[in-house]
Amino acid sequence: MVVKIISDIHGEYDALSSCLRQSDVAVLLGDYLNLIDFRSLNGILAEVYSREQIAQALGEIARGRKEYARSSIRDITGADPSKQSRVRELILESYERFFACLKCKCLLIYGNTDNPDLMREVSCGKAEVIECGVETLDGQKFGFISGAPCGPWSVGLPGEMASVEYAKLVSSLGPVDVLCTHYPPAISELTWDTEARRDEEGSLELLRYIEEYSPERHYFGHVHNPASSSAVHGKTTCINAGFFKERRTVLIHRQ
Repeated sequence: MVVKIISDIHGEYDALSSCLRQSDVAVLLGDYLNLIDFRSLNGILAEVYSREQIAQALGEIARGRKEYARSSIRDITGADPSKQSRVRELILESYERFFACLKCKCLLIYGNTDNPDLMREVSCGKAEVIECGVETLDGQKFGFISGAPCGPWSVGLPGEMASVEYAKLVSSLGPVDVLCTHYPPAISELTWDTEARRDEEGSLELLRYIEEYSPERHYFGHVHNPASSSAVHGKTTCINAGFFKERRTVLIHRQ
């Protein structure tokens, strides 16, 4: 059994499938949909809304005008129910392709760009979607926490949740050997995205968890181009699992 850690797939399902073997266990850390590629403006949203609308909202985000960006996104996505319905259809189709490509045992959490309800609707027992929980793999306790707390760049995606709700998930987990999340801990070199030139800030609750329980490792994703891909905090090695969509990064967990 090989435990493979993968994050931020963003629609690259054929590439994911080619990295998996039937005897593997895949730990998948969220962001499976390609809602929109910030650089190419390709993705699900671009199939429904105009590139000009999308570029306007992304431009507001890039300029740090977060409330304007949120308002733009609400205006775009909420103005036409038929377009909302089409986005839902495309998300379901994307998840169907995603789950069809999984050829081994998979333990999944959802990321901020994911829709957990639609993931569960499509999964139909093909893989376990974990919001918060513990699984034992090869004698080690793996802890899983889905989603992302609302932060400085939140825009109201289904995989985002109130900070107090996220804190409850973290506090409910208890001690584990390996912590798996989508969102990073609040460690500056792990939260700064060098390409987007912004700080995702990370979770203080995750940092407190690490300080209290000292898991051997903390795997996470979310930050595509971090200033550093790993950092040691106390007894815990914190590791960004990588931006699979662009770099095809697959980490092999070794005890």
